[in-house]
Amino acid sequence: MPIAFDHITAPSRNLDASIVFYTNIGMTLIEVEPKHHAHFENKAHNTIFTVYYNTKIPEDDVVIYFEVTDFELLEARFRESVYFIKTTIPSSWGGHELHLKDPDGNYVILYQRNQAKNIPPWQIETHES
Repeated sequence: MPIAFDHITAPSRNLDASIVFYTNIGMTLIEVEPKHHAHFENKAHNTIFTVYYNTKIPEDDVVIYFEVTDFELLEARFRESVYFIKTTIPSSWGGHELHLKDPDGNYVILYQRNQAKNIPPWQIETHES
């Protein structure tokens, strides 16, 4: 039974700062409910990303991966920012990764494959007949 992925949610203590951060990485803001949530849309993949207002950030790390096509532009934008952690060029799997922390301390990894068949280490390779 195939499963369609369409929504991911991350906590935020400061929705305004999160809106600025996530629009700067290319997300499209589609709805804001102050002190509750902000929805972003990725039309190319029919996916919704939401930051929801929560004064209690989870004890365990939140890690969010976004595949991007404009890696160099985003790296230049964030290299000198307080959100920058590190750049991995090239990564062990042959692509590029930009490690950031959003305004609430959630880890955000932006990655770009060098070619369509690069398989990141966390992705299971499938062999379809």
